[in-house]
Amino acid sequence: MENLRPEPGKIAAVLYFAAVAGLVARIAVLDEWSRSAWALLLLLIATFRRDRVARPTPRSLALGVAFFGLLSGAVAYLPDLWFGVAYRLNHGEHYLWNANAFMTALPLNDGRFLWAHSFAWLSGVMRWIYLTGFDMVVWIPVVRSLLAFDSPKMARYALGAHLVQFPLIMPFYATIRVDEVWSVLGDPDRCQRGWTDEVRRDLGANCFPSMHTSVAFAVLLLALRERSRAFRVLMAAYATSIVVSTLYMEIHWLVDVAGGLALGAVAVRIADALVARLSHPSRSTERDPVLTTAPATRAAGNLPG
Repeated sequence: MENLRPEPGKIAAVLYFAAVAGLVARIAVLDEWSRSAWALLLLLIATFRRDRVARPTPRSLALGVAFFGLLSGAVAYLPDLWFGVAYRLNHGEHYLWNANAFMTALPLNDGRFLWAHSFAWLSGVMRWIYLTGFDMVVWIPVVRSLLAFDSPKMARYALGAHLVQFPLIMPFYATIRVDEVWSVLGDPDRCQRGWTDEVRRDLGANCFPSMHTSVAFAVLLLALRERSRAFRVLMAAYATSIVVSTLYMEIHWLVDVAGGLALGAVAVRIADALVARLSHPSRSTERDPVLTTAPATRAAGNLPG
């Protein structure tokens, strides 16, 4: 009868995939994923096989699920925390600098060269990219890394694209007021979010740096390390489209985007250092082969997995 019992490895795999599936379902419900969002997720995670870890340890799988749970909780509750902070800041007018006049005075800073001659179909696509991209650009590589049994890589995505960025960006949002482009120029909201004037003053006043840009750029930098060429190309295109959408939809100024690119790069460096320290306490970041080996070299078989 003992031969009929499932092997311990199979039990662990079933529990692992059940936990991942449950967390993904929870996130999908909270974020109200559309069919198009699901389709994009499935298309990109289908490329995971070339990056799969051959022999993951039970500890690595457990840490991956735990960190995924932490990320899902942070994404679920941190926005509400920030909305409360933004409400108190905006109503108390506690900003050190209202930079709207400065942003308006800079030539080409409003991105008019992108949206002055808009097309209805393109506006619809860019609206969808902007509204869904902030979350989906993170969930896609995180879920893909979990399917590939690569918890350190998943931790890099989670840290670099979200968990590290929130404490880095809060001082800017709490001290510098920069409203969305359409709001300052008096144009209609291209995203059609139905904001009242009060909501526009609260939630539309935190533009520098652009976190849509910083999140997308951090994911792009990390995605370029993957072995799968299809994933690198697709994710690069998707992340770039998110950055473009922030300008096309009259949300962010060019200065916001530049700040977002810098923030994303810094967040990835910090995430690299944190993961390297946790994975190899005796090594420096520069000595970590995962960080220093190019995708083409890894694909040639010099690294396991």
